[in-house]
Amino acid sequence: MEYEEIVERVKRVVETPVRPIPEVVLQREKEEFYRKHARSLELFEEAKNYIPGGVEHNLATTKPFPLAMDRASGYRMWDVDGNEYVDYLLCGAPIILGHHYEPLDDEVVKVIQEKGPSTGLTSEFEILAARKICEHMPSVERVRFLQSGTEADMAALRIARAWTGRDKVVKVEGSYHGWYDIYVMNLHIPGTGGLNSKGIPAIAYEHLLEVKPNDFEGLERIFEEHGREIACMVLEPVGGESGVHPVHPEWNRRCRELCSEHGSLLIFDEVVTGFRLDMGGAQKYLGIDPDLTVLGKIIAHGYPSAGAVGGKAEIMDICGAGMGNKPYLGGTLAANPITCCACYHAIRLMEETDAVAKATAYADRLVAELNELFSTRPDLPFFLYNFGPIIHYVTTGFFAVDISGPQAMEIFRRKDVAEEYQMVASNRGLNSLAGTRMYTSMQHDDDALRRTVDAWEYILSLIPRS
Repeated sequence: MEYEEIVERVKRVVETPVRPIPEVVLQREKEEFYRKHARSLELFEEAKNYIPGGVEHNLATTKPFPLAMDRASGYRMWDVDGNEYVDYLLCGAPIILGHHYEPLDDEVVKVIQEKGPSTGLTSEFEILAARKICEHMPSVERVRFLQSGTEADMAALRIARAWTGRDKVVKVEGSYHGWYDIYVMNLHIPGTGGLNSKGIPAIAYEHLLEVKPNDFEGLERIFEEHGREIACMVLEPVGGESGVHPVHPEWNRRCRELCSEHGSLLIFDEVVTGFRLDMGGAQKYLGIDPDLTVLGKIIAHGYPSAGAVGGKAEIMDICGAGMGNKPYLGGTLAANPITCCACYHAIRLMEETDAVAKATAYADRLVAELNELFSTRPDLPFFLYNFGPIIHYVTTGFFAVDISGPQAMEIFRRKDVAEEYQMVASNRGLNSLAGTRMYTSMQHDDDALRRTVDAWEYILSLIPRS
């Protein structure tokens, strides 16, 4: 689906009154949810005694309460009550080969059994993993491993400032670059400002410059006014929230041009798109080379302590080891043998299995099938679009509400309704992200597709026709 059609259809969703499930029907679904997930509820109540809010995972669905999972394999996941799910969360995108993929797990277990988990010093896998990343990412000639996408985004900013001798950073509203102070502004939804900035001093934003998604005039103005002060521009190459706010076809190219013209570095945050949209990331898919690339959990296929920043050799080489006038990066467990083994073998196995192409083919089929289903309900403006194996489904459009306009408060009702749909989807065995997003793996098959379409057919049946 082309950019213009996506924008027009999202607009139609937002302009259409939200369509909740009738209260009497919703109450029945809630009762079923509580009945099917009794053990999860017990664990949640226990967790609240020790964990703030009872849940630690940003990706968890929390209404009516978060689910506790027991195990996963392929595209399937089972909770502690024994309920089975078709999983489209996939740990927030890194699982391309499928959960608990034995050829990968066997290599990691071998490292633990034969070598031990970590020494705090270099291992051969560190070099093998870095070389694999460089082989695929067009703009990446050097890699520095870290322990999360947030750390990698922090490091990229520090490197850019050290390289340019400048302080300011340009960010697109509604994008997500982890929870480092300067990035936690206008998070998730453009115009939300400091809604999520509790505990962050105002001075942290002294050097932050923000632009609305696809606001070419605003972008030009920022560089015209501050060009000599801008160290870098950081962006998600398919748009904020992995494409929830899709980019105009010329946006990335113009960002590249302006950064080059003003001596600023362009940073692509490829925590989701790297090794998912394409083996060479969004930069290869789009044909645009950034100066620095941020990677996260994607590089270790869900194994922990995973993050990296990479880029052109002349820039990255200022991060060389040792003391001196250089940007300081650290992390005792960064580049540990387990993570780097997982990185090397995950990329190798993705090459051998053509995993990205298979995940993309399934995503294309699922989008077509569900759009066909939604077309049977012309009274509902629901639709899906995808960037390869990154699927967005738009039912209430709460991410797209203009919170500076007269409908600002409607965002909360729209989000509630999306969460109600997601609760019903959970009852029917689907697991996705935030009521808006699905990631696919090479393991999803005809059965997964059928179960997904059946679940959505059921959800539609609960919404009265207008």
